[in-house]
Formats: sequence, structure tokens, C-alpha cells
Amino acid sequence: MFFRKNKKNNVQNTSIRELDKNDNKINAQLEDIKSENKISTISENLHITGTLYSNGKISFNGSIKGSLESKSLYVGKNGFIDGKVEADEAVILGRIKGTLKGNKVRLASSSRIEGDTYHQVIAIEDGAIYEGSIKRIKNS
Repeated sequence: MFFRKNKKNNVQNTSIRELDKNDNKINAQLEDIKSENKISTISENLHITGTLYSNGKISFNGSIKGSLESKSLYVGKNGFIDGKVEADEAVILGRIKGTLKGNKVRLASSSRIEGDTYHQVIAIEDGAIYEGSIKRIKNS
């Protein structure tokens, strides 16, 4: 009897160990998913000179002189970018002085763009100020 109980306990312990390993794998995968959904926020009082790069989402309200590249970009009303901007999806409420390249670009009524825009899909709301050229790029 003792042997059978120990054998069952060993089987249960092995199953628990396997479950723990699987839980760790699932938790690691969930962490990867969670990190993709996080948003990096740049506030109004932050001024950057140089390059800013992110694999994820950026909410930008500060100012940058240089280049900014991200998967998804939201430039708030107080955001100002002086340089090159590249994002898969870009929503612009603020000001950009330079080149803007994105697959999906939306220029809100409060936006002001001084430069060239390269896009696959673009939406420009009434009131947006645009000085430059707009060029459609083909799917890669």
C-alpha cells in the first residue's frame, strides 16, 4: 500500500511539475503579448535631441529634433517633431516639420505639417494645415 501511494504521489508530483513548466511557458507568452500592448508616453515637458525608436506604441506630446520611428504613433496637440517620422500607423494632432512616412496616416484638424508625406492610406480632416507634397506608396 505504501508503495502504491508513493507511486501515485510521484505521478501527481510529476504532473504538477509538468503543469508548472507549462504555466511558466504560458506566462512568458502572456508577458510578450502584454509588452506589445504597452504605450510609451512622452510628456509636454520632455525635449529630445536625437533618435527615438520603439517596436510598440508611442503617445508623443513633447518635442524632438531628430527622428522618431515606431509601430504606432499618436502625436498630441502639443507634440512637435522637427525631423523624420516613420510609423505603421500615425495619428497627428500636433506639428511635424519634416518627412512623415506611414502605412496609415491620419491628420487631425489641429495638425500642422510642413514637409513631405508618404503613405498607403491617408485621411486629412478639415482644418489641418499642410505645406508639402503627399505621395502614395505601394504595398511592400
